[in-house]
Amino acid sequence: MAAFLVLQAARFGDLVQSKRLIRTLQERGRVCLGVDAGLAALARLLYPGAEVFGLRLHGQPGAAALAENRAVFRQWREAGFQAVYNCNFSPVTAAICRLFEPETVMGYRPARAPQSAVTRSPWARLAFRLSERRVVSSLNLVDFWGHFAPSPLAADQINPLARPGGQGLGVVLAGRESRRSLPLPVLASILQTLFGLLDGPGVRLLGSAAERPVARKLQRLLPAKVQEKVEDLSGKTDWPGLIHAVEGLDALLTPDTGIMHLAAHLGVPVLAFFLSSAWCHETGPYGRGHAIWQASRFCAPCLESAPCPHAVACLDALQGRELLRSLAAAVRADARIRVDLPDNLQFWRSDLDALGGVLRLVGGQDVHAPQRAFTRALLAEFLHLPESGGAESPEPTHPTEPAERDALRDWLCHDADWMLPPGRYC
Repeated sequence: MAAFLVLQAARFGDLVQSKRLIRTLQERGRVCLGVDAGLAALARLLYPGAEVFGLRLHGQPGAAALAENRAVFRQWREAGFQAVYNCNFSPVTAAICRLFEPETVMGYRPARAPQSAVTRSPWARLAFRLSERRVVSSLNLVDFWGHFAPSPLAADQINPLARPGGQGLGVVLAGRESRRSLPLPVLASILQTLFGLLDGPGVRLLGSAAERPVARKLQRLLPAKVQEKVEDLSGKTDWPGLIHAVEGLDALLTPDTGIMHLAAHLGVPVLAFFLSSAWCHETGPYGRGHAIWQASRFCAPCLESAPCPHAVACLDALQGRELLRSLAAAVRADARIRVDLPDNLQFWRSDLDALGGVLRLVGGQDVHAPQRAFTRALLAEFLHLPESGGAESPEPTHPTEPAERDALRDWLCHDADWMLPPGRYC
């Protein structure tokens, strides 16, 4: 039986978004999965059948932790992996990959010199170029990693169609970056509106122990009829408990978070709000049946590590009555409710095509639709796939000016990246 190793040493959400790659490899043989030790228990729940190894890679591991790592590395060296998939642009995981023959390593590879350098495969180089012009990118991270493997599982085999499960409304209190989260008054207003639209369901507040003060402040902003239906689970769930709390919800209200990706994994409808550096075309909920609101100012998406020079003005579009009215269209999809949104706000529904996850515009304006569709077609061409459709729009699906098409192609498609035969681009 073929054996594969996947290294995913990043965060909670990244582990969930590795699903297409891992599920593909599980169809083809034995899969070993190397993750941060704190996520090993979750990885075993997400990927039954995979052999999960918890690695102590961050901070300054002590002698005992390093001994544990070395024991794992000895097992891996003897495993005879057919391929090793390194998902992280990291000197640490690249160093681990020196255990294996260079031609077996896919994704991010150790350079010959200097020892700490990391090189990218042609597919990774191509996708990374999109980070230079994120506004024209529509490559979901699930598909970026999924296409590390040639001919991955079809996108519709990854996450189930999202459907209400009868267990109420989940609310993720905050994301890892405060600038990407909704302020409490805005979150309270949206929650109260959804409470009415869903006929007064139970509400589960989700987050870490650090969000307990946020949970208390949020509840004080809610009317009594909502407060009495609230169950505060912040800081009270281990990994099995979190899955139990999310599974079967009617909807999950969230910024871009790991819990959002867990909900999509479980088939729970996601109502996601993206702003600041969060870009829904890259890390939106994967699969069909999710609704996403994207703040779309001229400066979006911004750089997470840089201070905002506009006082987070992208929040303005998320505070109007138009957004609250659009919530009805999200939770009552069969009612064909018209969605009128202010400038700088878009409403999307998640869908799938030959390349993978794609978003369809429901409300608002998307001036970059032609460029994004053309860029997506170039990615499909690189992967030898049928041309993938972009966002549904009355506008042309490709830039109308040949010069603009040529400029996009020259920027994205460097000749050296297109010279490998199918199956050797990962």
